[in-house]
Amino acid sequence: MPGAFRALRAPEWLIRLWHLPDRISWMDPLPLPHRRGIIIAVLVILLAFLWPSAAPQRAVETPLQNGSAPREVPLQATIEGDLNAPATAQRDTQGQWSSYTISSGQTLAQLFRDNNLPVNDVFSMAQVEGADRPLSTLRSGQQVKIRQNAQGVVNGLTLQGASGEILFTRQPDGSFIRAQ
Repeated sequence: MPGAFRALRAPEWLIRLWHLPDRISWMDPLPLPHRRGIIIAVLVILLAFLWPSAAPQRAVETPLQNGSAPREVPLQATIEGDLNAPATAQRDTQGQWSSYTISSGQTLAQLFRDNNLPVNDVFSMAQVEGADRPLSTLRSGQQVKIRQNAQGVVNGLTLQGASGEILFTRQPDGSFIRAQ
């Protein structure tokens, strides 16, 4: 019969673990159930911190052209007139062009935000805008045309620069080039 009773008993290491709070002197004022509860709570919190989680989502980065370093470029463009008025549009083989008028006080990035277009595209175009910086020197009343494909992706932007019409086109890898 003593062997059967021994089989029902917990392993020796589990008994020692259960009585571990008995020997912690700084917990003497607390009753044993409270001591065990505190130890269990600390272990659960540690386990929660150490538990593996899903891999963090990383932002997609646009590749730089010719290994150049990114630079901050202030972009000035504003929308003139009623923001709720539909933009004029025309369609070509690569998508639909929408025309917007620039007014003072707003940036080209704000034009994109107001029309639910990805602002990152503005920054990608600014990296390849060239020495004359046509995107950074927009004037009030200037026309900007933006081309979107059937899925709504911006694949072109054109504007009138000092040397004529300037076109930015999306490449297959997602970056933009200045075509004219």
